[in-house]
Formats: sequence, structure tokens, C-alpha cells
Amino acid sequence: MKHSFTLRWCATCYGLILLALGGGAALLTACHPDEPTSVAELDVVATAHDDTTNFAGITTYGMPDSVVEIVPPESVGTTLPFNHAFDRQILDSVASRLTALGYTRLPSYEASNPPDVVVTIRGIAVRNTDIYVSYPWWPYWGWWGWPCCYGPGWGVGYPIVTASQYDVGTIVVDMWDVRRADPVAMKVPAVWTAALRGLLEGSSLETPARIDQAIDRAFNQSPYLGHP
Repeated sequence: MKHSFTLRWCATCYGLILLALGGGAALLTACHPDEPTSVAELDVVATAHDDTTNFAGITTYGMPDSVVEIVPPESVGTTLPFNHAFDRQILDSVASRLTALGYTRLPSYEASNPPDVVVTIRGIAVRNTDIYVSYPWWPYWGWWGWPCCYGPGWGVGYPIVTASQYDVGTIVVDMWDVRRADPVAMKVPAVWTAALRGLLEGSSLETPARIDQAIDRAFNQSPYLGHP
């Protein structure tokens, strides 16, 4: 069944998206007792919600039949083409989990019978480049008398510059409360957002499992979405 919707007013949770995209550097450079054996271990899921919303009062939802590729303003110069090969899996996985929680999906957006919320799914792919500078003499910086007086062999070391580049994909799932749409301000409040971030590396055979695991985590992190 084809589902069609037009969401005319929206506001973007840029803070959460930036959190998800920016986590890559910390993950790639952090020290762990055990090295990751798969890129899936580096996947990150961040969720946020409006704690004034009574999700138990939300019973119906609408969701377009597409994953929309977006380009945040801060990523214009590093954006990559988003791979739509897994759109159907993403859409079906989100829909099945909402159904399991007791939400009913409406086939279309009708003004006479609108859904309580609209769920949209967006995709972002960017290339990140991190540059790190380390100084061999750093432990001695600031000592009284620097740079003299250390005796033979002491000197100023040149900085070591290391660069790393990696591609990151992020899926953003938003739940918009269309009941509270403000046509004057042209905004619809987002009551729940999930950002699923992962490195665009590894075998493509792992991708379906990584997507399902990330979506599972997003809903497991959001128990307030469930209906009693």
C-alpha cells in the first residue's frame, strides 16, 4: 500500500544530529582495553524527546514511503551521496516497531482524518577529516626557566601531525506532533528524535543487521513511546 504525505512545516533538531555526527572522532581515537572487531561496535544511537508529551495519547501516525536525503548547513562541503539501497528495510523496520508499540499507521494524510503524528526518516552521509597535533616536549612546557637549563640532550621537539579521514552515515527518525502545528510560524514540533550513526565501512553484508540493531536500540532507549 502506498502512503503519501506532505509535511509543510518543520523544525530540525540540529543539536542531536551534530551530536551523532561528531561522536566519530571520539570513538576512533579513544583508548579501549580491547580493540573493536567490527565497525558495528562503533555504531552510535542517540535519542531525545519532549518530556511534556503524553505518548500514550498518540494512537495514529503517518509516514512517507521514502527516506529523504538532507544536507545540514554545517556539512555542505563534506557531504557524500546517501545510499538509498536500504531505504525499504529502514522504513519497514521503523513501521514494524511502531506497530508493535500499539500505533496505527494511516495510509494517507487526510485533512478530515489526520494522524496524531507524522514520522519522517532522513539520511545524511558525510566525510570527516580529523587532524591531531602532539608535542614530544609537552610534559616540560611551562616549567620555570624553559627552554633553557635542562642540560645536554634537552631541546624542543617538532610537533607530530596525524590526519585521519572516515565516512559516516546517519539516519534521523523524527516524530512530529501535527496536532500542535503552528501555521503562522510554519512549524511543527518534534516530540521524538532518534539519530543512528555508523561508519560507512565494513562488508555490505553486515549493513542490514547493523540497521536493525540500531533501530532496535533507538526504540529500546525510548520506553516512553510504548502504550500501557
